[in-house]
Amino acid sequence: PQTEDTVTMTVSYSEYQPHVGDQDALKLTVAVAVQETGQVLAKELLVRLHTPELTLTLLGPAVVGQEVPVQVVFQNPLPEPLTGASLRMEGAGISCPKPVSL
Repeated sequence: PQTEDTVTMTVSYSEYQPHVGDQDALKLTVAVAVQETGQVLAKELLVRLHTPELTLTLLGPAVVGQEVPVQVVFQNPLPEPLTGASLRMEGAGISCPKPVSL
């Protein structure tokens, strides 16, 4: 009576990866059945997954009418390699952006 207990559970990437898709979120539902009363209690939690950031760095001076090299850095946080990824840069004045396969 009047006590509290903490239970820790781990959800591995391999368990949730097939269900994430483009949403970058997990919906967790926890349910508990109380034997003494027959009650069932439930709680839901929406967890937003943190997506890695892209870092853009100009590698030279940005001069009107001239090309400027841009370095893009992305770190894959997943325990498996990414395949079929591509990078596309868009912006005002950039004509015909072309995807770069990675």
